[in-house]
Amino acid sequence: MATPRVFVSSTCYDLKYVRENLRYFIKTLGYEPILSEDGDVYYSPALHTHEACLSEVASCQMMVLIIGGRYGGEFKGSDRSITNHEYEAAVARKIPIFALVDSSVLSEHYVYGENRKNPRVDENEIAYPSTNDTRIFAFIDQVRRNMINNAIVPFKDFSDIESYLKKQWAGMMYEALTRDSEAKRVGELFESLRETTQNVQFMTRQLVNSSQDNIIRLNVEFYDYILSRQVVHDLSYWKIFVTPRDILLYVSFDEITGGDIEIDEESDEYSITYGGPPFRLSIKRYERNCKDYSEIRNYMARRLAEVGIAEDQFLKETESSVELVRQFNNSPSPT
Repeated sequence: MATPRVFVSSTCYDLKYVRENLRYFIKTLGYEPILSEDGDVYYSPALHTHEACLSEVASCQMMVLIIGGRYGGEFKGSDRSITNHEYEAAVARKIPIFALVDSSVLSEHYVYGENRKNPRVDENEIAYPSTNDTRIFAFIDQVRRNMINNAIVPFKDFSDIESYLKKQWAGMMYEALTRDSEAKRVGELFESLRETTQNVQFMTRQLVNSSQDNIIRLNVEFYDYILSRQVVHDLSYWKIFVTPRDILLYVSFDEITGGDIEIDEESDEYSITYGGPPFRLSIKRYERNCKDYSEIRNYMARRLAEVGIAEDQFLKETESSVELVRQFNNSPSPT
């Protein structure tokens, strides 16, 4: 049975008691703790030991980052610590990081920050009893400045760490179970909507075929077209249900979402997150949706021109039908 691997990142000697307790705590949960001093890191003959630690981070599903008062050894060829580089490796891999800082160090970080704003104080001449290097404060700032996964929690002893991790990992499990349940519910909903839509489309086409109204015919054609496009599916995933009229009114993908888009520029995948606002998706999916939306509007404009119907006329004639659709779906306008 596969078990989550938890990489413990910290300086070793000053936090030895914390690391030992973490090893035991993680094992009691059925997870696999990864600590360099236990031989859990594979030191490939082809790599420097520092690089081997970074390679091991990539094989883990979680990281516990402990920041104490000792900066620790510098990573080869760098002026930053090994722990700092391990943290950055986890960020690059989007591994969940649970960061804890010694409470006395966090207090001195606050003093450091306040004195940096004071031009009359030489920050380099201030002594910090619990901290041996001000680069620790820069490391704390780096964690806090991260756009996501940037929580930092103080601890006085291991019981604080244990309590925090129990709550956070229980929350992670709850979120995973809820997300799976919600995904299943949404999938069932979409399947039901698909079947209903097929029935409605069949009956609508029968009515349209007997109608001589070009606007009605064109509106049904537009519905068929937009429902085949991925951007419309993504919008419905966010509970934004659009009509052809909406797409003519809102000139861009950004506008129809009200500008409440949050882009993950580091993701290499076509990912999207259910719910919002903000509406979260990867940069690749965002770019494709912008292009998709533009193509829909161009198609509709071209077809309107081909049958000699002005855009304003189409908007006016379809206004009442859109309101009926919204009442039927019990859904608001896009923005």
